[in-house]
Amino acid sequence: MHKKTLTTIAQQHLDVATLETRGNDSLDFHSVPAWGIDAALTAAYFAGYAAAVRAANGSSADALTTERHTMLCGIWLGEGEATDWSLDQRAETVVTLPIPEVELLAYHWTERKACDVLIPTAIRQRRIA
Repeated sequence: MHKKTLTTIAQQHLDVATLETRGNDSLDFHSVPAWGIDAALTAAYFAGYAAAVRAANGSSADALTTERHTMLCGIWLGEGEATDWSLDQRAETVVTLPIPEVELLAYHWTERKACDVLIPTAIRQRRIA
């Protein structure tokens, strides 16, 4: 997400003119109500989600990184296209926001839990298409 988008959100929801550091406490520190923070975080979340959807559809405008994962009946097979992992017609390629839980596979003691629970849950939560 571009700095311009975040600055616009800060201006609209937090009454903050700029996100640039200006070297003056009265200009760099702000008192913001809880509902303003809630509105700004919600706006940032949806802006990021929209950017990820655009990236999944091939647009490079304000795009976030996406990942492709292969799922077979709710089981994570791995990163990449379904055709790379399985000949089973039920296998599907799922486009998601980044899934850092995949890094847990580097530790063998968490591998089974990561494959069976954490990664499929993260894929369902971050699925775009």
